[in-house]
Amino acid sequence: MEKIKRFLSKIKYYRAVCLLVCVVTLITGIVMSIIISVGSNKYPDQTTAKRWDKSGNCSHVSVFIKDTAFFSKTDIDKFEYDLEGKLDFNSVYAEKEDSRRYIDCYTAKTSITLEGPSKTQNVNCLAVGGDFFKFHPVKMISGTYFSGNDLMQDGVILDEETAWQLFGSTDVEGQKVIYGERVLFVKGVYEKDNGKIYNYARGEKAEIFVPFELLNSDDVPLYITSLEVCMPNPIDQFAFNLMNGLFPDTSLYEVVDNSARYSVENLWKVYKNKKYRSMQNHDIIYPYWEKIARYEEDLLAPKAVVMVVSYSVSALVFIGLIVYEISKLTKLKKRNDD
Repeated sequence: MEKIKRFLSKIKYYRAVCLLVCVVTLITGIVMSIIISVGSNKYPDQTTAKRWDKSGNCSHVSVFIKDTAFFSKTDIDKFEYDLEGKLDFNSVYAEKEDSRRYIDCYTAKTSITLEGPSKTQNVNCLAVGGDFFKFHPVKMISGTYFSGNDLMQDGVILDEETAWQLFGSTDVEGQKVIYGERVLFVKGVYEKDNGKIYNYARGEKAEIFVPFELLNSDDVPLYITSLEVCMPNPIDQFAFNLMNGLFPDTSLYEVVDNSARYSVENLWKVYKNKKYRSMQNHDIIYPYWEKIARYEEDLLAPKAVVMVVSYSVSALVFIGLIVYEISKLTKLKKRNDD
């Protein structure tokens, strides 16, 4: 403290200098806070919990599954049964009697060949089940989403490129396409997000959405590689810990708390472990939305560090200035008393 006092006493305008440091670091921290807030709400795939329950009492958790786990629709049924039991055991219920306690979705990736009126095209295909489009509300150019509750699981959603290739138009709701020996109907056409990061995450090949039940069969089962749940989170990390308990084998499953991924604490961990982020010791292939979310984490992590350091410096300098001024006043008072 004596060294600090001597240093400050040599500065003619130390009060102005200290206040300037406080203001600059405070403004820097606020700017970083705003950037992090904007980034954390940038992608709809990561804000499901906020859309589903505006009270903030729920959490979005993902499980990414190694393909050698051979995770099937039967495993999904077992998972939902076990989840219901865990929620009952912990007395976690929906706020309203007619509302759902949780929503979930699952995804498998494959490729299929579609035949249109004048052309045949092989496309990447996301076979999705449950409430997929509540988690991933892709922007529709025409038509509507399909649902896991649809009576007939024979609808497909095309991307713009596939629609143009097969029909020469994007307004093709209700049109027929042939898959093997089956006739499918176009539910709608969605707009793929543009930009380099999306192209890297998705790949350049056309990608469509089909109902999971359309491609899954006993003879040729589809294996699920991504599972997502949005559920009540009455206490901190309740949902995340519950899902970890249901998927304890870290060699086959990776559980991610989407709702907390852009928290300052998590971003600090990302920055701390940035050297090892690319050194995966598993064969899990992330879906495009998770790749983009991790890219955003990498961008925001250093900003979180700058924010914390800025706020800390601002607070320390301000407190130091106050302590120094009080010390001076105390000494002056003592001198006057003497």
